[in-house]
Parts: sequence; structure tokens; C-alpha cells
Amino acid sequence: MARYIIEPGKAWESHEEHCLRVSELFVDAFQGEGIYAGVPAMFLRLAGCPLNCHWCDSKNIWNKSTKIGILELVDLFKKEHLLEKLEKGVHLVITGGSPILQQEELVNFITQLQSELHTKIFIEMETEASIKVESKNSLLFFLVDCWNVSPKLETSEVPNEKRYNLEALEQLKVGTDVWFKFVIAYPEKDWEEINERFIKTKIAKKNQIILMPEGATRESLNPEKKRVVAELAVKKGVRYGSRLQIDIYDNKQGV
Repeated sequence: MARYIIEPGKAWESHEEHCLRVSELFVDAFQGEGIYAGVPAMFLRLAGCPLNCHWCDSKNIWNKSTKIGILELVDLFKKEHLLEKLEKGVHLVITGGSPILQQEELVNFITQLQSELHTKIFIEMETEASIKVESKNSLLFFLVDCWNVSPKLETSEVPNEKRYNLEALEQLKVGTDVWFKFVIAYPEKDWEEINERFIKTKIAKKNQIILMPEGATRESLNPEKKRVVAELAVKKGVRYGSRLQIDIYDNKQGV
């Protein structure tokens, strides 16, 4: 089981001007989804999200937050010996909610964290791509090694004007390690939207697309649902993605 450094809802009184709104930080875990599924990882979950997907499996966590100064957070990484883990190849996964809500603070944090290390660390960024990265924060595209993009489809029940931001999606074309993870609830309907809005418009190539079955618990992520989505992926010539953290730990937090 992973180890918490910052637990959800923990109060933290910061006196710094530049802070991140953090929901949780846990280590000794692994990436459960995407192209790096199974890789040792630590997770920094930031608070807030502009969307409200009805099947979101982390809403009860990113709704809680504490403000932590950027220098204090870097110091915490040092005190808890997390820098050594990062230098040995453990991925730092920055997730949410929506981390891009705090893009300027993220640039400052990653830059400061990297300055304490002897080698370039591997950072994964989770984003729903509904928010554009401002030009003043474009350094973020060079600081982050892998972008795990999870655009929300119509079946998320989020209004189109909130979930679909063409400018934000177009920005991601500059990345070399960019993956589009789509949660599939209604296979044929969801694929039609993926094809029309992402493949035909050249936002995403087929070899960048990962289809994942919808399900926030082991029971709801049943074998039949997995089979249907896996067969859809094979039929359409894209990747199938599991959700290892749910397969192993069900809906536990901090894994």
C-alpha cells in the first residue's frame, strides 16, 4: 500500500506568497493507467476542476485542499527523501482535478524541484485539456515529459462548451509523448465522437489513443465491460488501457 505524505483534507498553514492548492501527496505507488501503467510512481494531486463528470472517481479528494508554499513543498520532498526516489526513476505524476488551473505555480514548483536534483526526473501530467496553457507558462511543455490527456466525451454529461477546448487540444501537438485516454461508457457512440472530433481533425493519431472502460469500482469494472472495450480497441486499431489501481485495490484512496 502507498504511503501518504499529505493526506486529503490535512490543514497546512503556509506563509509563502506562492502556493499550490494540494489535495494529497502519496508515494511508493505505481501508475495505474496510460502508456506507463505499472511504472513506480508518486502522486501529487492538485485541487479543483472546471468540470463535474458524473462518474469521476476522485471528486471527493480534489474537492479538499490545503495551500502549501512552493518552497515548503520542495522542502517536504527533501525531508521525506523523495528526491532520491525520483532520481532512481520513480515517476512524479501530477494529477487532479485539473492541474492546469494552477499552471503558473506548477512552473515555479517543477523548476524549483528540478534545481534540487542531479538529473532530469520524469514527470507525467494529467489533464482533461479544457484549459489552455498561457504563453507565459509555455515552459510547462518542456518541463513535463508525458502528457496523459483525458478529454471528456458527451457521455460524461459535461456541457460541450466546458469540456471541449480546441485551442488547448491544439497546443498538445508540440509534445512528443502525448497520449489520449478516453473513458468508454457507450462504445459505439463514444467511438463516433472520438473519430469525428479527434481523429478526423488530426488532434490525435490512432497510435496515441487509449480506450479505457468506465468504472470506479472493481464491481463496476467487470470482465464483460472490459471485454467489450478491448474488442472495440482491436477493431478500431487503437490501444486498450486497463485501470490497474482499481483491479488491485478496488476504490481505495491513496493508491
